[in-house]
Amino acid sequence: MAIKGVFESSNMLSTKGAKRIFDAISTTEELENGLIGYIDELADGEDYTYVFHKGLSAGKTTVVIDQPAWTADTTYKSNQRKDKFVIPAGTKFRVRELALNDEFLVNTACVTAASVANFVKDAYVTVDATTGKLVASATTTADVAFEGTVMRKRVQGATLVTAANTYGYSRDMYEIKVTTLA
Repeated sequence: MAIKGVFESSNMLSTKGAKRIFDAISTTEELENGLIGYIDELADGEDYTYVFHKGLSAGKTTVVIDQPAWTADTTYKSNQRKDKFVIPAGTKFRVRELALNDEFLVNTACVTAASVANFVKDAYVTVDATTGKLVASATTTADVAFEGTVMRKRVQGATLVTAANTYGYSRDMYEIKVTTLA
């Protein structure tokens, strides 16, 4: 199974209560954490659940998917590991409103495959309009609605290797600071 997007809300206004956390839904496709998009209209028949669209749109609320990778079910679920977690189509999920100077962490699965080689410290990131993934670049981009800077790389988790088995797992996470948000 391919590694999926992992998102951590390390230092965001929505974590501290100054920006909103919304309920959203996508009826057309399976999604993963860390995708950036926007919300505009309420879903059919809903009072507070919005339709999630990947990419950016001028004047719309820019959000990032941050659904906890667990369920209330006490039995083991294979998709509860953060880097294996997906949100099935038609399932409600949580999105966080992005704000200028927000800082969050993502893994490389949240970056387009074509630009993952550029995803290093001090790189600039924008949003791909069709996938909602980040696009990394060595140079800044003029006249964009969203841009961030990769501040640092962190390793989360650990592994223990013995002659018989490898236990645990670790992943590289990159902290991004939102520097432009229109």
